[in-house]
Amino acid sequence: MINVKKKLVFYLSLLAISLLLTNILIDLFTKKKSYPNSKELSRTEVENVFWKVLDDYGIKANWVTKKKFKQVDEDSVNYQFNVLLSEDIPIPLIIKDINNVIRKDISAYVSEEKKIFGETELRIYSNEYLKLKVNFYPTKNLFRDNKEISFLISDAMDLNEENYKSFLFSNLPINAVIVPDPALTQKADSLSKYSKEYVLLLNNDVDDTKMKLSQEFRTDILKKSIEAILGSFPKNKFVFVDENSNLFNSPIYNFVRDEFKKRNRTLFHMSECIKLNQAEDEMFSKLKFYLEDTITKKKIFYTDFSNFMKMNPMIEKFRKKGGKVLPVSKSYLKDKN
Repeated sequence: MINVKKKLVFYLSLLAISLLLTNILIDLFTKKKSYPNSKELSRTEVENVFWKVLDDYGIKANWVTKKKFKQVDEDSVNYQFNVLLSEDIPIPLIIKDINNVIRKDISAYVSEEKKIFGETELRIYSNEYLKLKVNFYPTKNLFRDNKEISFLISDAMDLNEENYKSFLFSNLPINAVIVPDPALTQKADSLSKYSKEYVLLLNNDVDDTKMKLSQEFRTDILKKSIEAILGSFPKNKFVFVDENSNLFNSPIYNFVRDEFKKRNRTLFHMSECIKLNQAEDEMFSKLKFYLEDTITKKKIFYTDFSNFMKMNPMIEKFRKKGGKVLPVSKSYLKDKN
């Protein structure tokens, strides 16, 4: 009889330990966030937030499926959403954005997350009623729209000290535009220390006698000028020419173009770039049009630093959807040089 009691105590102890471990594991893999109770959210309100955040991240509608769902103690929702995600989308950020939008608009809800072997389950409750159940699945070989843009900053070399530092320390790989001038060689050379690139622009502002390309010069002088330009700015990624310049509209242009080509530099026209130098409303409208364009997915924008800073919020939304901001060396021009 004593042995039976000992065994019973032993098994009960094992059961208690098992239950304790189960609770610990549940706490470990479940994150629950509660917020003050003010009013109950409708299922439609929660789902609208859900769809809005998915759109913000460029998640396509055909990546989302609806599946019947039934749980004994949950009678407020009878279906769940299964969402496939490309591997570059951070699930915690999506969940954070859903929570932030709901918390901003309505305060009465609870958010619960569970991670199970790579997939993440999200449940949103309002007044203890389940309003949304979502399973997120990171998926290989699934890609968002691969739009790519680059920015050429027209006045990078003319910025004051404070703005030039902002340019150098920008977390985006924006690029400087340099009109050849011996006084800028050192500054140009230092850009690479800050992971910044530059292009050269041939226009009417090239004044230095050793770098000027004038129709009055003999061909041997023109060759020396080209060598001086490329030799002084060896880290240039591309060379552009202003179509309104005297050089472009002169009889020597073809010769100059061919001499640059012999030195592995194609002269690109400024018309390759989309200029953003209009009044603010028009500029924002133009940028929005080109960022949403689905026909031409690779673009180069030409603007000054002040306008670039104003466009930053739109650029960040573009990146959130999966768009990429590339250094000019990785733009579509690399295949044309």
